[in-house]
Amino acid sequence: MTDAGFFRGTSAEQDNRFTDKQKKLLKQLRFHDVLTKRVDMTKVNLDTIKPWITKKITEFLGMEDEVVVEFVFNQLEAEKSNTFTAKDLLHPN
Repeated sequence: MTDAGFFRGTSAEQDNRFTDKQKKLLKQLRFHDVLTKRVDMTKVNLDTIKPWITKKITEFLGMEDEVVVEFVFNQLEAEKSNTFTAKDLLHPN
């Protein structure tokens, strides 16, 4: 039997057993009311809070991790022109 480049059956997108687990878990999470308030990023001076963010991330992780710190900075700078909630940072869509 030769393979004609076809796959039999269904794809992962078509099979409901392989749903987006992260989306399902995010719906189950409960967030504090503070995290649902909108933040106008045009009024936030990121240069002022960057040292605090770096300190807090280092405290949470127990070590310095420049990759995580830069990721957070990039996420915040990408949202600079928008308003968003803290939940949006967890699951951007």
